Amino acid sequence: MKIVDIDKLFDKYIEKYVYENIGKIKPEEIENQIPKLYEEFGNKEIKELDDKTPNTYYKSFTGKELLDCLKSHVEQNVSVSDFLCEAMIAKEDIDKDIYELLLKENSEEYVLYLMNILNDIGSKIAIKRYLEFIIWDYSEPIRELATELLCGFAEDVKEEILSQFKDTDENKKVNLTEILSHTKKDDRVYNILIEEFVKNSDNIPLYAGYLASYGDERALPFLEATIEGDKINYADFEELRFAIEALGGEYKGKRDFTNDSTYKKIKGAKPGRVLYEPYY
Repeated sequence: MKIVDIDKLFDKYIEKYVYENIGKIKPEEIENQIPKLYEEFGNKEIKELDDKTPNTYYKSFTGKELLDCLKSHVEQNVSVSDFLCEAMIAKEDIDKDIYELLLKENSEEYVLYLMNILNDIGSKIAIKRYLEFIIWDYSEPIRELATELLCGFAEDVKEEILSQFKDTDENKKVNLTEILSHTKKDDRVYNILIEEFVKNSDNIPLYAGYLASYGDERALPFLEATIEGDKINYADFEELRFAIEALGGEYKGKRDFTNDSTYKKIKGAKPGRVLYEPYY
């Protein structure tokens, strides 16, 4: 299979359209036309694609051939077009081929593409592999994407996370905590979320957000005690207040953040001059 930069061909298609319509159409109108032009381009026969259209070129290849093509694009630093991705998504059982690749592939960019394709398919065949990406020593981009995807399958990996949480490296527990915050009510999960919130006082906004996402009102006393702390900053305060309100509570205390650097940036306040009411 030829490796063709279809996105570059589309750029030329746009250039031709612009040239042919000089003085006839405004620049902002051209931008609005791009989705329509892309659709038209997808049905144009192109010599670089053996006189096939971008929509049909990849359809004659097997799933494995398409995955090999994707890898070649990545290795040769050639843009990966939507047409190639859509052809892979449409291939029946390609998720099994992708799973096999995820067990052995080391290319970060290629792995990220494979994970996103599985997500677009809606397959959860590799969710245990994603958990390994988080717990083992994989790159941060892979770990972060695995976390994002597993938040959508949190119940499927909950028991595995609970069994491994205690022995997981501290710097990776944050990923597991985020996933657990998307599970259904479970005292074991609640206890972990509270423990991590209390333990990570240097990152209050993140862990307060996890409690808000989880939605268990039993966390309110912990959030309310923290928001009263003298050492919290304006960013901490806002996230804590949001979490309290998300769980059905209300904070009625008064706090002065006119000297807080974040507050001044957001509200435009200067020392000795209050532009917005700083008391809550």
